[in-house]
Amino acid sequence: MGKFITQNNMTKLGLEHLKSFATRGVIVDMVKVFQQANKFKGNSACKKPCLEKGTLITAADIQAGLKMYNVTLREGDIVIIHTGWGDLFEQFPAQNALYNSGEPGIGKDAATWLISQKVVAVGTDTWAVEVIPGENPKEAFIVHNMLLTDNGIHIIENVRTDLIAAEAAATKRATFFFNMTVPKGVGMTGNFVAIDGIQ
Repeated sequence: MGKFITQNNMTKLGLEHLKSFATRGVIVDMVKVFQQANKFKGNSACKKPCLEKGTLITAADIQAGLKMYNVTLREGDIVIIHTGWGDLFEQFPAQNALYNSGEPGIGKDAATWLISQKVVAVGTDTWAVEVIPGENPKEAFIVHNMLLTDNGIHIIENVRTDLIAAEAAATKRATFFFNMTVPKGVGMTGNFVAIDGIQ
């Protein structure tokens, strides 16, 4: 603090140092996983099926989603997780309060496993990627710490995962070419990005 971070920006490690991403993307449809496991709990405010806020996604859940499409992760992949929660974001502004009140997401177990798979980024249709409320009230945004700070794995929030999940369901293929450009916001830690998913 102070040396690398000022009141206005980061003096080191800002987004201006990030290059574009071009790698394999893998969609994991958690709605289908929870439905097939008979543990789906949705929210009636969603117009399409969505996991309820506070739903914890584990490593086993992600592995079940990969098995559904006979996919294994490879080093350098970007994992995109569909929870359906983004449906509330699409209803702007009607469901803003509900959308921001919590979210389904990954916990420490899933984060640890994804780290072991050497992925470069994890994206979801939620505003924080990780489960909110969190697993431990004394650990604020612990998955952010694990992925970003400790392992340099990027987090991509508010992704239109419904489009990717629908394409995967139609083609029976969960992998695609993932291209993402990042605006060179000097000293910024986050920004809007442009994503292309090509199957």
